Amino acid sequence: MTSTANPIEEAVRPLKADAMDRAEKYARAVIADVAAQLKAADNDLEKCAPYPSSIGCGSRAEYMSKLAKYTLFRNLTTSRVSCRNMHDPNFADMNSNYKAKFIKEAREDAALQYEAYVIKLIKKIGQTTSATLEGNHVWAHSILRVVNVTGETQNWKTKMIINQSKLGKVFNQFPTRKVKQ
Repeated sequence: MTSTANPIEEAVRPLKADAMDRAEKYARAVIADVAAQLKAADNDLEKCAPYPSSIGCGSRAEYMSKLAKYTLFRNLTTSRVSCRNMHDPNFADMNSNYKAKFIKEAREDAALQYEAYVIKLIKKIGQTTSATLEGNHVWAHSILRVVNVTGETQNWKTKMIINQSKLGKVFNQFPTRKVKQ
């Protein structure tokens, strides 16, 4: 049975698992940072990640950053009480189910982003007869060497970067540039 997959897809797909593992590692680091900040604030969410007031923020960007932190902390913790006054302490604990969900979503999102990267790369480069990958862009960078249908050899450099959205979601980016010969 012969493979009908695109040569580019065949060359870069094996690194998908590495991208997912890296996203998980990053998500675990985010969780550890949240736990450390929570512990330093004596488990009081009002001390470490209060709901931001637009009045006290110097800019919209600052407000959005504080709101993202507030959201992230609420997505990883469970309050000890279900009802409290607005300015009372909000004691909370890390929630293992929420942490597992955060990690699972980071892995799933990395897989989807990798699939989107492969599709974008195929569209960007066009039809090819062969493709080989040198290096691993998950940790440093990679060079994808392709031969297009006219016989021209091209080199494409990718260096994966990992980011976090303003809402705390972990995501990968794959900037890819054609290397001039």
